Amino acid sequence: MPENGQSRPARRPPILAREEASRRAALLTDLRSALAALGVSSTVVGNHRLVLEGSSTKCAPSGPTDPQLHVFTPDGTSIVTTNGRAYLLGGGRAFSIDDPAKAAHTLGRVVNAEVM
Repeated sequence: MPENGQSRPARRPPILAREEASRRAALLTDLRSALAALGVSSTVVGNHRLVLEGSSTKCAPSGPTDPQLHVFTPDGTSIVTTNGRAYLLGGGRAFSIDDPAKAAHTLGRVVNAEVM
């Protein structure tokens, strides 16, 4: 903790253009559909950072940030995001967006392995 007793702010995800946020949400929806075909429950969550501005403060902008796919497992939830080129799972694993069905199948195995 810094000397002034205040903790450092958490790293904030970047603000995306609305079109890019929508495109990424659509990619996650494709993966959600492929996971549903395998019997895996999930939901796409949009994120939006809201910054309240005061007259004497300079704040970061408000706007949409990375949408997430929450994949539900018996032991919890795994979160998948995308950078527009790959599906990204926590822990650094990445799956190509070119074939959502293949990514869902592989992701299903990875999520099940992490649950065990």
